[in-house]
Amino acid sequence: MDDLTAENAPEDFDLTCWYINQRRVAELVNSVPHIAAGNDHLRHLATLSAFKDLMTDWLKITKPPSLGQLLMADVLRKGSFFTFYTNFFCRGLGEVGKALEKGKMPVPQAEAYAKLDDFRPGWKVTFRFSHDHFTSNSSWSELQGQKRLLIAGAVTHIEGNVIHAIPWIIANPVPSWTKPRSLIGSQWDNRLEVFIEQIDNFSKAHDLRRARSKKALDALKDIPEKAVKEAFAEIIGEAAVPKDWGGEKSDLFTTSLTIDSRRISTAFAFKGPAKFHPMKMKDLGANGDQIDRLFSEPADLLILQHCHEIENPVRAAMRAYAQRMGDLRTFCLIDGFDTLRILQAYGKCGL
Repeated sequence: MDDLTAENAPEDFDLTCWYINQRRVAELVNSVPHIAAGNDHLRHLATLSAFKDLMTDWLKITKPPSLGQLLMADVLRKGSFFTFYTNFFCRGLGEVGKALEKGKMPVPQAEAYAKLDDFRPGWKVTFRFSHDHFTSNSSWSELQGQKRLLIAGAVTHIEGNVIHAIPWIIANPVPSWTKPRSLIGSQWDNRLEVFIEQIDNFSKAHDLRRARSKKALDALKDIPEKAVKEAFAEIIGEAAVPKDWGGEKSDLFTTSLTIDSRRISTAFAFKGPAKFHPMKMKDLGANGDQIDRLFSEPADLLILQHCHEIENPVRAAMRAYAQRMGDLRTFCLIDGFDTLRILQAYGKCGL
């Protein structure tokens, strides 16, 4: 069985770039790659690869915050550099193509925007981009319509509820080819979210259906948080259950949890029935500081458990922390329905 801990876990991402502004990247990293002589096509490919590597390495070393983190902390300002991996709506390349065909100058720019309702209702982030910085013919199709994309960029100004930005790169994160078995690499399709069906320790619950009625959650209403924590510790094979104290970053830290028979360092945060309602961001402290503390643990998987439903802004906040390039993590949300499945499957807490 392999160990995967925060100390030896790779920063497992590479980038497939559809857009690279080479001048901006060179200014950002204060370096220009040396490209060996060769034919024009090979030099072009080598140049793109070199600038992609420069940007990837800079992200890994600098660890810029995600846009969601900046919004949660209310520190987003003009000039703030950020990354953001989400669904973008791209438009305008049709007009760009028509202008090029007719030789019209100047050629217009395309635009991409993403909604930010989970962080600030009614807000969006938008940026314009030029075809001059496309990396391949595929960029024309990959940057049209609704696509999941990673942007590394900076805020130029904020106008009302619209954040205007400029991009350094537009890309898709992919697993590193040299680390094909890493947990992070295998979860990019899920945007770094892990589900209980993937966790070996909860295997008995995998075949149990989630309850369909909120009424079923009443079974958890009177079960103390401490009892749930102790039950989870027993299920995953963790003998010692730490006592609660004011400075804790998580409620349970373990290296006993496994995914595909691989041990994963994991930190749990448990939210009991004291607030028996769907979890909102305000239930996690000012600016979601309980999420911030959870992600300060040296764990590769961060699990947030609740006795009721978990609202989308909470998932977005967990995702914002997990997707910080250079400090990538995976996360799991165990809501009341999945908590019920797990406790029932293992006969815990009288269920």
